[in-house]
Amino acid sequence: MIILNNITKEYGDKTVLDCVNLSIYDYERVGIIGNNGEGKTSLLNIITQTEQPDCGDVMIDGSMAYLKQSSQIDLQEILDEISKKDIANSFSQNLKKLGVCEDISLLSERLQKISPGEKTKIALAFCLAKNPNILVLDEPTNHLDQKGKNLLIKMLDEFLGTVVFVSHDKDFLNQVAQKIVELKDAKLTEYWGNYDEYVNQKQNTQLAIKRNYEKHKKEIVDINRQIDNYKRALEKSDKKTHSGAKRRTCNTTTQDERAKSLSKFASSRMTKLKQELNKDVEKPEKEVKIRYQLQKDDIKTKFFYVAEHLSKSYGNRALFKNANFTIKNGDKIALMGDNGVGKTTLINILLGKESYDGILRMAPSVKPVLMKQDIYDLDEELTINEMSMQKDKAYRTGFITNLCSMNLDKSRFDTKIKNLSSGEKMRIKLCEIVLSDFNFLILDEPTNHLDILNKDYMKKVLQGFEGTLLVVSHDKSFVREITNNTLLIENETIKQIN
Repeated sequence: MIILNNITKEYGDKTVLDCVNLSIYDYERVGIIGNNGEGKTSLLNIITQTEQPDCGDVMIDGSMAYLKQSSQIDLQEILDEISKKDIANSFSQNLKKLGVCEDISLLSERLQKISPGEKTKIALAFCLAKNPNILVLDEPTNHLDQKGKNLLIKMLDEFLGTVVFVSHDKDFLNQVAQKIVELKDAKLTEYWGNYDEYVNQKQNTQLAIKRNYEKHKKEIVDINRQIDNYKRALEKSDKKTHSGAKRRTCNTTTQDERAKSLSKFASSRMTKLKQELNKDVEKPEKEVKIRYQLQKDDIKTKFFYVAEHLSKSYGNRALFKNANFTIKNGDKIALMGDNGVGKTTLINILLGKESYDGILRMAPSVKPVLMKQDIYDLDEELTINEMSMQKDKAYRTGFITNLCSMNLDKSRFDTKIKNLSSGEKMRIKLCEIVLSDFNFLILDEPTNHLDILNKDYMKKVLQGFEGTLLVVSHDKSFVREITNNTLLIENETIKQIN
């Protein structure tokens, strides 16, 4: 059981948790959602007691294991811990269930070459090996292929304990979560059910709030009209009382009594109306409009790439053999396959960065641009403003404008990049891509660090993009709505599926 009581957490002048309360009971599956930078990881850190709140109480009943984001996982520390505890067998069994069939000594030998997806699996196997009552996961599906996600979901189904996790993956939230907790504006709101049920409940709630707010706005118009009427009545009664006082000094007339009675009634009614006018009525959420546009050149070439008998091997290991496929101008292609089958290698071949056997013809007018899944090649010591100052005025204007359009708060522009969230860093990378000169856009896991809001808007932008697109992503809902055909790498072949 987890109980948070009146928890507040601030960083400088930013409050990420404002006197929040949350109860999570045994065996619940709770998905925590919210936009990048809202404080979801801070909430997990407080739940796991790796970070202390500024005020409030945290009560935990049961042992706990915490799977951090891939970039924060220290594999050497994990392997050292396994050597100290009697959990090596359980760890190895969990690794096999997750598709990593290696012993600990082999993992140690290739520690620096382990992929982000493997790193997540190793850390998860370690967490489960500790046999906790409560499992806390921070974006566990990042870097996992569909096979890895399915194995993770199966292991969570078999886990006899409480699961609390942060995720921006709608499909994963739908399959695992029994309750959704939304963090927004430093407050927590609970919704029973999975992500789709959360969306329905929130839409209904927001519709009711909007109707009530619109009704209140009409009432305000009517209240102001009534107040104006009573003000005129008061002015009229004051004039009558004043004129009566001039004619008589005693024996108040019935007319004076009526004027005083009207004045008293009008004053009382105005007070009540003003109270109604100042009533705090919840406003509906504003729809955040994020606008960033992808530029392309208009070119007449029909075929961007034609591959004939394309093959690639590393030593005795063949990634693919005798592959035949085409990429046409305007195609929207999903590049699919499990981790390690050669998707990144194929991208590098298309970019001219990798050797190959066979034939690959590329139109001379093609200008590809790649957005990598690695967002950590930014200069961490610079601020956003300092980054923009390294470019010319036109670039600087577009860079800042696009970041603001992607809902990045201007107050963050003087914060060093190393102190920004993963989602904020990804938006910076997106802006760099937006302002580059290209006509063939290649996206390698573009949604890994995007919140659902930015992910949905990016999807809408790509749906309207008239250029040619190649997307590597394990986010099924994202891919199926922006692509119209597939290149699938499996069993040492590349299949083109239209």
